[in-house]
Amino acid sequence: MINPHRTILRDAQYDTLLREEGFAVIPFLDKDEVDDLVQIFREAHPQKVEGFYASAHLSDISLRKKLSENIKAILNSAFEKWFLQCKLLGGSFVVKAAGFDETLQPHQDWNIVDEKKFRSFNIWIPLIDLHSDNGTILVMPHSHRWLATYRHASIPCAFKEIHGLLLQHMKPLYLKAGEALVYDHALLHASLPNKSQEPRIACACGVIPAEAEMMLFVNHNGKIAAYECNTAYFMEENIFDSPPRSLKKICETEYDFPSVSIKDFYRLSGLPMPEHIHEKMQEQLTYDKGNEKRPFWKIYTPRNILKEIQHRLFHD
Repeated sequence: MINPHRTILRDAQYDTLLREEGFAVIPFLDKDEVDDLVQIFREAHPQKVEGFYASAHLSDISLRKKLSENIKAILNSAFEKWFLQCKLLGGSFVVKAAGFDETLQPHQDWNIVDEKKFRSFNIWIPLIDLHSDNGTILVMPHSHRWLATYRHASIPCAFKEIHGLLLQHMKPLYLKAGEALVYDHALLHASLPNKSQEPRIACACGVIPAEAEMMLFVNHNGKIAAYECNTAYFMEENIFDSPPRSLKKICETEYDFPSVSIKDFYRLSGLPMPEHIHEKMQEQLTYDKGNEKRPFWKIYTPRNILKEIQHRLFHD
């Protein structure tokens, strides 16, 4: 379990939600600010975007940086009002194109601080009202406290085996344009397909405590390599390069690359395990225990291999 850290949001009620649930939805931008952001996006993208798009990944570095600064300029007033002694990092438009019929799978955002000492966050703001058919965002409350993980494109997702199960239990957030979802980077989140005829336009900015140093954690030959990092790296480099070419390595750490099972999910979430799943797991446990003390050549005879195949066909 991860211990809570210092106050992030000035409002005590919302800060408690952020700390305990892993997220808070707050009133953030007014209509004029939303309209300004939409106008900035449309002027920079005269043609339709396709699929899932993030301006932070543009190959045009100058445009990537310009859009980031424009977003931050509009968010800054609300940021100062809501956040206590924090730094606003790079901004990005995040868009699901009209008719993009794909679910963004449950995931956590990358570690960008030492999470043993600090937390880091995202401010995610839809620029249109969200509903069930236009790419609404999903969250798994409390999941930021489930596991202390390292997260990067080079590191396998600890929850990859239970994406479907997570989607069944995640909470949809039907935010209005200009509301902000502030969430811990370790919170599991996802988004639904955009089946509407309009792009789902949102913008996002990272946040860290003012006293925290940025870091990056990368899988290097089965160990976690820690690097000093900065906002310029995310604005000017190919962040998917592994190892990062421009960053200074601090150290390497052993890591067991956890993989969360169905049983782990119910233990971590505190949700009751459905009876049919419990029975199946007990059945498998009984089967495994019955075989564990028998010699290898007695378990894996041709006849027993056939029986095991039949067992899995009719019980899985």
